[in-house]
Amino acid sequence: MAFLHFSFAYCTFRSDNIMSSNSFLSRIKWRNVSLLLAALLLFPIIVFFIFRSLVAFEIVDNLPSKRELRKISNPLASEIYSKEGKLFGRYYVENRTTINPEDLNNHFKNALVSTEDHRFYKHNGIDFRSLGRVLVKTILLQKDNSGGGSTITQQLAKNLFPRRKYRMLSTVLNKFREMEVAKRLEKVYSKDEILMLYANTVSYGERAFGIGTASERFFNKPPSELELHEAATLVGILKATSYYSPRLNPERATQRRNVVISQMEIFGNLDAEVADYAKGLPLGLDYQAPSEIVELARYFKREVKLEFDKWAEANPKSDGSLYDIYRDGLRIYSTVDYDLQIAGEAFMKRHMADLQRRFLDSWKGGNLYGNGNKIIDEKILSDPHYKRRKAKGLSSKEALDAFTSKENRRIWTWNGMQTENITKIDSIKHYLSLLHAGVMAADPNTGEIKVWIGGNDYGRFQYDNIKGTRQVGSTFKPIVYLTALDRGGDPCKMYENELRTYTDYKNWTPKNADDKYGGLASMKGALTHSINTVSVQVLFEAGANAVGEMARKLGISSPLSLVPSMVLGTNDVSLEEMVSVYSKFANEGKAVDFHCIERIEDVDGNVLYERKRPTLFNKQIVDPVAVRKLNDMMQNVTLNGTGRRIYSMFDIDASIKGKTGTTQNQSDGWFMGYNDNLVVGAWVGTMDRRIHFRNLGTGSGGRTALPLAGAIFELAEADNLLEIPEGEIVVRTECPDTISHAAYAELQRKHDVDDILNDLPDRIIDIILKNQKKKYEPPKRPKSGKRVIDKNNRLKDYKKAIQDWETEIEKLVRPSKKRR
Repeated sequence: MAFLHFSFAYCTFRSDNIMSSNSFLSRIKWRNVSLLLAALLLFPIIVFFIFRSLVAFEIVDNLPSKRELRKISNPLASEIYSKEGKLFGRYYVENRTTINPEDLNNHFKNALVSTEDHRFYKHNGIDFRSLGRVLVKTILLQKDNSGGGSTITQQLAKNLFPRRKYRMLSTVLNKFREMEVAKRLEKVYSKDEILMLYANTVSYGERAFGIGTASERFFNKPPSELELHEAATLVGILKATSYYSPRLNPERATQRRNVVISQMEIFGNLDAEVADYAKGLPLGLDYQAPSEIVELARYFKREVKLEFDKWAEANPKSDGSLYDIYRDGLRIYSTVDYDLQIAGEAFMKRHMADLQRRFLDSWKGGNLYGNGNKIIDEKILSDPHYKRRKAKGLSSKEALDAFTSKENRRIWTWNGMQTENITKIDSIKHYLSLLHAGVMAADPNTGEIKVWIGGNDYGRFQYDNIKGTRQVGSTFKPIVYLTALDRGGDPCKMYENELRTYTDYKNWTPKNADDKYGGLASMKGALTHSINTVSVQVLFEAGANAVGEMARKLGISSPLSLVPSMVLGTNDVSLEEMVSVYSKFANEGKAVDFHCIERIEDVDGNVLYERKRPTLFNKQIVDPVAVRKLNDMMQNVTLNGTGRRIYSMFDIDASIKGKTGTTQNQSDGWFMGYNDNLVVGAWVGTMDRRIHFRNLGTGSGGRTALPLAGAIFELAEADNLLEIPEGEIVVRTECPDTISHAAYAELQRKHDVDDILNDLPDRIIDIILKNQKKKYEPPKRPKSGKRVIDKNNRLKDYKKAIQDWETEIEKLVRPSKKRR
C-alpha cells in the first residue's frame, strides 16, 4: 500500500510538473511570437524614423532651406522685344509660362485635388493614411515610382528638386527627401500657392510645361478662363501625357476626363447633375501649335543669345552665378525693327519662290549638276544612312537600294513643306538645287542691327548665311577704289579698257562680264559699270597690301589672299563683315560697333543692363574726303550702273548708294546698299557653289540679291526711317563714265593739249572734267504708274504679314501681360 501510495504521489507530482512546464513553454512561445510581431510592426516605424532622421538632419544630403524655398522659381522663359517694345519671341528650356495663384480657377483646383490628393487641405505635406502602403512597396518590395502616397506637395518637391543618385537605397532616400521638403514647403507657402507652384511645374506633354502653356496650347485661352470640362481634361492628361493626349488620343482623353469629373463628384466638389452634363460635352479642343515653330527672327534670336552670353559672363549675379536666358524670366529689349524684320521675311519668301522657279526653268535641257554624277555621288557617300548600311557589311549596290526606292518624303520648299513620292537621290538633288539667302540691315550711326534674316527657315536650316563666308564678287571693289582715293587717286582719271595679260601672275587675263572692251573709262565709270579690266589697274596702283590693310580697318576679319584677283571678289567674306564695311561708307569713314541688345530687365522689371550712348564721336578710320568721293561714285552705281534696278523696281526717292556682286559662274549674288541711316546687305546662292545659275540674265546680283535689299529700303522710306536730305551740299564728280578714243582725241584738240596720253590725270581732268559741289536732288527718273502700283501691293503684303504675326504673337502676349 505504501508503495502504491508513493507511486501515485510521484505520478501526480510528475504530472503537475509536466503540465506546469508545458504552460511555461507555451507562455514563452507566445511571448516570443508577440515580441516578433511587435518587432515586425515596429521595424518599419523604426526604419521610418531612422531614414527620416538621416534626411531631416541632413546627414545624407543637404536640403533646401526655408530661405531657398521662398526663392523658388521654375524655369521661366525670357522674352525678347523689338526696338519698339513689341514682343516677338521667347527663350525657354521648357515651353513654360508662369501664373499667379489667382489665375487658377476653382474648376482646375477642385479637379486637381479630387484626382491627385483629396486630403490636400487636411495634411501638412504628408498623407500618413497612405504612407503605410508606400512604405511596404518602396522599402520591402524596392519598387520605384510606387505611387499611392505622394501628396501634391511631395510631387511638387520632386518636380522642384529632381531625384538624386546615392550609393545605396536611392529610391528610399529620395522618398524621404521629398517628404521632408514637402513639410518645409507647407510651412513657407499657403495651400493655394502650393497648387499654383505645382501647376507651373508639371508637364502636359507636347513640350507644354505648366498650366499656363497647356491651357493656351490645348484650348487657346488663359487658365483663369478654363471651363469645367476643359480643366478636367488637363488634369486627366497628368496621369500619362501621351496616352491621354486630347490631340493624339481624344477617346482616351475623354474617358480620363470623365474619371476626373467623377472624382470631383465623389469628394463633394461637384453636383451629380453638373457632373453628368460635363461628361456629355465634347473635348472642345482649340489646339495651338507650339509658338517656337512660328516665331519671328529666329536667326536673330540666336545672335541675341550670343551677345547675352558675353554680357552674362562679365556680369554675374550677386551670388556669383550667371544669368540664364532660358530660366530667369528676363525681358530683353533688342535693336531689331519690328516692321522691317517681318516685311523682310515676307518679301524673301515671295521673291525666293519666284527666283527658285526661274532658276530651275533656266536649266531645262541643261545639266544643273554638272557632267557625270560626281556631286550626287559625293552626297550619297557622305550620307549617314549609306555609311550605316555599309558598316553592316552590305555591298555598295545593296546600300544604294535605299536611295533608289520611291516613298513619300517630306521636303522643304519656298512654298512650304511638301510631301512627294520620290527617291532619296531625288531628295538629294532637290536640296542641292535649293536656293538660300541672307539679309542683314543696320543703322550705320548707332550700330543697331535692324534686320537679321540668316536663312530660309531656322527650323530646317540652322546654318546662318549672315555669319558664313562666301566669295563676295564685285562688292569688294569699293574697298579697292577707296584705297586708291585715300592714296590720292582721282575719280575722273581715265584708264584703257583693254584685255591685258599679266605674265607675272601665270598669264592671268581678267575679262569683263559683258566681254566689251575698247575706249577709256574713268575710275568712277569703271566702278559704276563694274569694269574688271580697269578695276585691276586701280588695284595695282593702290597696291594689294594697302587694299588688305584698308579691308581690315573697314571690318573684314576673314583671311584674305592679297593677289590681284582679290579686286574681283575671289576671297570668302561674311555678309556681316560686308555690312560692317559699308556702314563705314555710310558714316563717312567712322567706325561703330554692331549690337543686338539695348536693355535687359529681370522678371520684376529691374534694369540689369542698358546700353550707353557714346558721348564722343565714333572713331574716324578713313579720310572722310576720300569716303565722300567714293559715295558719289556709289550713288552713280545705283543711278546709272549695275545697281539701277533698285530705282526701276522699287519706288524710292531717297539717295541709295550701293554695289552689286556676282561671282564666277553666277554662284553667288550680292547687293550692298546704304543710306545715311540704313545699311542693307543681301546674298543669294546654293549651299554648294558648284550648283549655280546658268546665265547672268537670271543669276546676276542685281536680279537675285538686290530685290531683297530694295524691299527693305522701300518700306523703311514708307515708315519715315530714311531721311531725304533737302538742300544738302554733296560732292558731285562730273566726268564721263566711259569715252571712245575718238571722242577723247576731240577733247584733246579742243583744249589744245598735246601730251594728254602722257599726263592724263594731272591736267586734262582738272581742266576739262571738273569736280563740282551741288545740292542734293532726288534721283531723276520718270514716275512709273506700274512701279507705284507694285509698291502699294507690296506694302499691303507687308501689312498683312504683320497682322498675321500679331495673331500668332498673341499666344506669347497673354502670359507676358501678367508680368508687367
